[in-house]
Amino acid sequence: MLDKVVQKDWVSVAKIGRAVGFKGEVLLHLLSDFPESLQSGNIYLSQVGNLTLEYYQPKRSVAKFIQIDSKEATRQITNLILYTTQEQSKKQCKLKENEFFWFDIVGSAIVENGEILGWVNEIERFCEQDYLSVKTAFALVAQNLPKSFLIPYNARYILEVESKKDFTIHSKAGPKNTCDEQKIIYTQFCREILENS
Repeated sequence: MLDKVVQKDWVSVAKIGRAVGFKGEVLLHLLSDFPESLQSGNIYLSQVGNLTLEYYQPKRSVAKFIQIDSKEATRQITNLILYTTQEQSKKQCKLKENEFFWFDIVGSAIVENGEILGWVNEIERFCEQDYLSVKTAFALVAQNLPKSFLIPYNARYILEVESKKDFTIHSKAGPKNTCDEQKIIYTQFCREILENS
């Protein structure tokens, strides 16, 4: 039974798979682009309580948690998602130039040729390609365009991601932003994607 509710600032790191052997080892399926977030001694959040990573073998994708010491005990955690917080992710994972955490991109405005096409409400991955799921701006939906559309997150479509302070747009389609800083994603060819969705 799942006791805890996933909190807004939780970031998924891995999904626990089947047992490996009899000592409580499990397969671990990475859900993050940052394998370095799996470190011995780290405490991970889950819907059934916290789990402390005893060790992780990336080549075999095998992990062992301090709280789990038998094959029978692994049944309680099979298919469980492990989480960390956004703050912890930022401390442990170093981004390269023009890289962003997914949680920083969600809520970003999509702007093309000065027009706001919508806001990123989710990021999805299909066949090793990330797609921005965009909630279309209300004014464009009023023109009978789709309520949402997908943009491939690659250089053909994404020109620049910029952080702007005090970026305010009064629109029914925009997210209620409590942050002082808003990310803006400048695009090309995405109006065409929207019109053909």
